[in-house]
Amino acid sequence: MRLDAVMDEVATVLTGITGLNVFAYPPGSLTSPGGYVSYPRSIDFDAAYGRGEDGFADLPIVLVVGKPNDKSSRDRVAVWASGDGPQSLKRHMEAHTWTSCDDLVVTSCEFDLEMIAGTPYLAAMFKATVVGPGED
Repeated sequence: MRLDAVMDEVATVLTGITGLNVFAYPPGSLTSPGGYVSYPRSIDFDAAYGRGEDGFADLPIVLVVGKPNDKSSRDRVAVWASGDGPQSLKRHMEAHTWTSCDDLVVTSCEFDLEMIAGTPYLAAMFKATVVGPGED
């Protein structure tokens, strides 16, 4: 399982959420609403016998939208952070049939202020656990 392939596939799945400008890596600048995939905290090797399974701990998937103090920004992140629904990140990720890995599970969402190219955005920062074959 390769990190770059997983990040690319996650970004492709993100395009299913209406209206997002999507990147498969942390961008230098971003037009809101947008999203990107960042780097996992770590890669765990050999979770199963031999080279049977590797995993990424806490793969970050970040969605950003306008001003943090706008009601419309709050409303947008609320539907992204919902556990289900047509704009739910969790629903999109977990309904997808993965080819770059065996499975991806969205485990949490936190909210924060994200500065991108000097502009503050309200951010919904999701974490996902990814597992896949130990060999490419």
